Amino acid sequence: MRVTTGIVLSVATAILFAAAPASAHHAFAAEFDAQNCADVVGVLTKVNYENPHAYLFLNVNGEEATFQLSSTSNLRRGGATVAAFNASMNKQVTVRGCASRNGEKNRYAASYIKLADGVVQRVGQDVEGVFGTKIWR
Repeated sequence: MRVTTGIVLSVATAILFAAAPASAHHAFAAEFDAQNCADVVGVLTKVNYENPHAYLFLNVNGEEATFQLSSTSNLRRGGATVAAFNASMNKQVTVRGCASRNGEKNRYAASYIKLADGVVQRVGQDVEGVFGTKIWR
């Protein structure tokens, strides 16, 4: 009887957890407009190096602009480390960003950044198909 009760409880628990809502990852196009990308120049004020996406914050003419980046593991593999970003903190940078689809002002998905020392670093998806071609030269 105890074994049967244990099995029933185990199965019930498994079903309960399987029915719980799972957080799904979103597609780029669900949030951002790949047809509305531009270079944004500003002063790097903050970096949130966290999962599932890292974020950069720029002061652009007195307003804060937020840029969603790739995951921290992708950034690290490409050389975009916390130290690389911190070296440009409070300095002017240029970020290529695609605007928020819902019209939220100053919210972008970033594809690459030109750091204060001139290094161009990939930080997101190549939705425009420009990586490996002329980028700020």
